[in-house]
Amino acid sequence: MHQKFHPQNKKEFILLIIILGAIIAVGPLTIDIYLPAFSAIARDFAVSDAIVQLSLSTYFIGLAFGQIFYGPIIDRYGKKPPLFFGLILFLAASLLCSFATSINQIIILRFFQAFGACACTVVPRSIVRDIFSPQESARVFSHLLLVMGVAPIMAPLLGNILLEIYNWRAIFIFLALFAIFCLLLSHLKIPETRGFNEDEKISDGLKKYWGILHDKNFVINSIIGGFTMSSLFSYITGSPFLYLEFFEMSPRQYGYIFSINSIGFVIASQINAKILKKTPLNIALEKALWMPAIAALALIFIAPIYTNFYFVTFLFFITLCSCGMIMPNTSALALANHAQRSGSAAALLGTIQFILATIASLLISHLHDGSIMPTCIIVGVCGLMPLIISKFTKAHNQ
Repeated sequence: MHQKFHPQNKKEFILLIIILGAIIAVGPLTIDIYLPAFSAIARDFAVSDAIVQLSLSTYFIGLAFGQIFYGPIIDRYGKKPPLFFGLILFLAASLLCSFATSINQIIILRFFQAFGACACTVVPRSIVRDIFSPQESARVFSHLLLVMGVAPIMAPLLGNILLEIYNWRAIFIFLALFAIFCLLLSHLKIPETRGFNEDEKISDGLKKYWGILHDKNFVINSIIGGFTMSSLFSYITGSPFLYLEFFEMSPRQYGYIFSINSIGFVIASQINAKILKKTPLNIALEKALWMPAIAALALIFIAPIYTNFYFVTFLFFITLCSCGMIMPNTSALALANHAQRSGSAAALLGTIQFILATIASLLISHLHDGSIMPTCIIVGVCGLMPLIISKFTKAHNQ
């Protein structure tokens, strides 16, 4: 029933990181790769870019609510069957998107694409929890961000190449091919860390989630991680207007800024992995929370008035770097007490984070007023909340 797996050497460890990172990358890759194709899709179906934007919203909704579906299934059937199901659903939805004859079909299919991609987020997280201790898990999550972080750097570039050589439909065919590659990797190389368990009943899923929510450590770290992810999503949502319209930059210049921030995010995650070799996990997290909080105060109170390009960009860079240091640590701490139900805990963690991040992303769109104020304030509030929650709950628990 339970196969204990642990990488035997550095080569095995690196291979595991690359494979799990490639599978987790399915989610962010699918968001970023088709952003350059918005106008082409809008032209093809004779609709506005705003209608095409709905396909991004349905994808976020699918990511926010799809993860909860997988938790009890992973705990009962093990890691591989739910991962295969998710990848096959993602593959089918991607292929159907490439043959879509209306924008409505794409909007609906993007939800199913996200629902499939959820397995690619939940399963690797629960595998890491099964294999490693919480301190080790945080280091592994940091290394996964290195592989995962390549997706937002490379995806828009790849999307542009496919768009120029072929058309927007080729982007979805590429995603289908990537799903086949991940299926092969999963079948051949991913260990089954906790197989079929007949004691786990899918019908007990809600009861299990309710039990996990009684773990204060889980809730606090999920919410801190959720606000950190919200600052990242808010930036992704608000930055196209900020740079392309407000600062009047070219799409290529915006692409460079996006890439620099993504590189900062990845480097910070690797610094975090180094810090965790000598520093206890909770202390490393406490110190990292000050970074976005200081940038947040400047974003809220100074940036909306002093709208200098370099100043605003620097504050966003600091905020995004901090995400690379905080998110791995909160994930490891949230899952620390849930070795027996790692699938459900990983699913609930992802759901809480994506719901908070989706709300923040929608707020940016709703409050859009032609100034940089909504983006600065929402990214700032999301950057400040983790420190406030951490300090309040620590004082409250003493």
